[in-house]
Amino acid sequence: MDVEVTRKYITDNNIVAIKADKTKDSPDIDALLVKLGNHAKAIPFVAVYPAGQPDKPIVLDGVFASPAPVLEALKKATDAAPSSVARAPATR
Repeated sequence: MDVEVTRKYITDNNIVAIKADKTKDSPDIDALLVKLGNHAKAIPFVAVYPAGQPDKPIVLDGVFASPAPVLEALKKATDAAPSSVARAPATR
């Protein structure tokens, strides 16, 4: 969810956030949704990839009344990653 608390957590932890746009037909996005277990290709859908564990995404689907589930997934992902990977400074 694009709200202040999640934006701050993402910034503070050097997380890379990527948003896929499905306003137009996108076979690549649909294929990824199916690969992540979303066979209906329904949105909204969130996939959080823990650093150092790209084969173990945390997936969330549906509409959320609060940012809590997304923030919890982000925290779980950063806690699961080795500290040197999860807290690595951003390079630009």
